[in-house]
Amino acid sequence: MTNNLLFKFLKYLLAHHPEEFGLIPDNNGFFKIKEIFQVLIFTKKYNKIKLQTLKQLFSYYYRDFFEVSENFTLVKPKIVYYSPPQKIKISQIYHYNTLWTYVKPKIWYKVSLEGLWKPYNSFIPLFTNKELAQTWAKVKGSMLLTVFPKLISSEINLFSFGEKIFLVDRINYEALKGPPIDQKFIRKYGPKTEIPSKPSQIIPFKDTTNKIETEKEKLPYRKITHGKKKEKPWKKYQKEKAKKKKLLK
Repeated sequence: MTNNLLFKFLKYLLAHHPEEFGLIPDNNGFFKIKEIFQVLIFTKKYNKIKLQTLKQLFSYYYRDFFEVSENFTLVKPKIVYYSPPQKIKISQIYHYNTLWTYVKPKIWYKVSLEGLWKPYNSFIPLFTNKELAQTWAKVKGSMLLTVFPKLISSEINLFSFGEKIFLVDRINYEALKGPPIDQKFIRKYGPKTEIPSKPSQIIPFKDTTNKIETEKEKLPYRKITHGKKKEKPWKKYQKEKAKKKKLLK
């Protein structure tokens, strides 16, 4: 676990040149351990190591050199040698004909409608190296976009990070080129329209009175008692005779 070569690579990666591998620190200088894990995979350096093992290395074995967040998802070197992102003028990227970035398909659709890509509380990376941008697009499950620096609006905040990455807080749709947003794209990544459910078939109340009367008419002629049993004549006679005997007594 305490492989010396792995430690040297992680120290170079995080303390010296994170921009070489497309890693970008947050405002507090932390990197996502999951993204560091991805770098180990796509660079084919220690790609057999597990994410949980990497967290253990940072939090225990290498704790003298790295600081880990409480939830073990972020890490940063205790001594930093790289220069943090520096703000520059927009004109400083005009000598590039093209740059590259990546975006989620659903966000690309939204940007095409709104005309502006402005992520909340984060920056959009612009890569000078297409291969590096393609790698991170694949890692993030995103699409590769071509960026035309000369078409970027001047009303942005632009930062340089090393020699391979620029960072912008927003970018206009006209400066981007990506997959065409046709009907096929919209069906796959656009908002899902809810199919209205079929109304339940209402069965009207049927008055059964007429039906009962009709059924009665079909029966052979007889007096209908509606559930009352007709008294036999001889029983009626016996009851009347019994009453008379009681009176005579």
